[in-house]
Amino acid sequence: MFSEKNIPKLIILTPIITVIMIAFFTIYFFIENQNNYFEAQSIEVEKAYINKQKNILKKEVDYIINYIEHHVKRNNKLSEEELKKELLKYIETIRYEKHGYIWVHDTDYYLRAHPFRQDSIDTYDIDLQDAMGTYITKEFIDKTIKNPDGIFIEYYWQKPKNVHFSKKLGFFRLYEKYNWVIGAGLYIDDIQNSIYENKKILEEKINKHIRLVVTISFLVILVIGLLSFIMSKKITQVFKAYQDSVKKKELLLEDLNRNLELKVQKAIKEVKKKDRAMLHQSRLARMGTMLSMIAHQWRQPLSEVSGILMELETANKFKKVDSNMIKDSVDESNKQIQFMSNTIEDFRNFFKPDKKKIDFYIDSACSEAVTLVYASLKNFNIKLNKNVKYNCFIHGYEREFAQVMLNLISNAKDILIQRNIKDPKIDITLDKKFNNAIIKVQDNAGGVEDEYLDLIFEPYFTTKSSSKGTGLGLYMAKMIIEKNMQGELFVENKKEGACFFIILPIEQKV
Repeated sequence: MFSEKNIPKLIILTPIITVIMIAFFTIYFFIENQNNYFEAQSIEVEKAYINKQKNILKKEVDYIINYIEHHVKRNNKLSEEELKKELLKYIETIRYEKHGYIWVHDTDYYLRAHPFRQDSIDTYDIDLQDAMGTYITKEFIDKTIKNPDGIFIEYYWQKPKNVHFSKKLGFFRLYEKYNWVIGAGLYIDDIQNSIYENKKILEEKINKHIRLVVTISFLVILVIGLLSFIMSKKITQVFKAYQDSVKKKELLLEDLNRNLELKVQKAIKEVKKKDRAMLHQSRLARMGTMLSMIAHQWRQPLSEVSGILMELETANKFKKVDSNMIKDSVDESNKQIQFMSNTIEDFRNFFKPDKKKIDFYIDSACSEAVTLVYASLKNFNIKLNKNVKYNCFIHGYEREFAQVMLNLISNAKDILIQRNIKDPKIDITLDKKFNNAIIKVQDNAGGVEDEYLDLIFEPYFTTKSSSKGTGLGLYMAKMIIEKNMQGELFVENKKEGACFFIILPIEQKV
């Protein structure tokens, strides 16, 4: 179909078919829209007509009430009973619309006036039922007593001189002086016939509009189709001229294609060579990152071991060394060395996908971190307060979490020393909220500078000198908490200083 020979025909036919399709869908959606409009308008017409009929019923009943009140006020000749009889006779003569009439009950359920039920006048009418078995007299009177200013009620009743029942809409109002319930009604099918006539008129108007639009659309299609045909002819001529030019260029392309495969093979070899070089560089960078992290984590334990050795050396000079002191120093040094060993193992496992999680209590891991750094804090007179409101049970990596806590405590210690804070302190709070463990580490060093808040967790970012930090501690801590333990680590500036939050999901114990 899309061969070179058929392209001129496609150029001619495509615009014409496109215009026809656009016109078709435009007409279709217009007609659909008009039909929807007709449905909406029909509903509005029906509502308006029914409201109009309700107004007629209300107007007729209001007229009767006004008529009664007028004669009651002006009556000077007749007794009250005689006046009632005259008024009821008059009410029975009133007609409106096609089958409309007025009737009267009193609040004791007696029929007092009805043009088509003369045999039942002044009888107890409470047992009167409509075609649906509803006791309509009772319903009329009971509801009107509750709504004396007027109420609309639907029921089923026979038209005059008609055997079949029809749905009827009635309006009832109470005349309190005589305890009369005055009613008027219209048959719904009469209303529906009038509505149908109004809808039919509206439908004819819309159809006339649709026919006009469709006619104009077809004329537009014809004109646009003719113009498209003329323009397509011109395009076809230009296309043929280009065909000759393309054939010439095809010959040049054939020459280029002959050498293309050789060029592609050469390019593939160069790309593979670059990939190998980039892979090697990536491994070296990864190794360097790991070494930097290990060095950062080892700095504190090495300082602790150095302090222990200096303390031994000083005690030895003053001849105060005993076996207990040597044993304590060896035990403390072994703890630091074991921690350093564990650090290497943790970093080896950090990039492995098959690390094994264990169940542990938060306070145990925090205590381990505090133990490692306690001597250094004491040396600089930094007070550490730990408040355990809730010791949560966690499923994760205990040593890695301990390293995170150690890192946060060490950073707090360094900034307190750097800023020479008076009465330095670090507060650790362990708590629970919903199904999460909340760990807070806060210092009183004044907080993180605003421009650094969004940067402190980036790799290699540090506010310390190159000899004191590599900028990997907080980055590594965030990786452990968020990637390995599915938690969250963030910082906020409080009144006294920076507060680091760790949020971890709690392991539910069975």
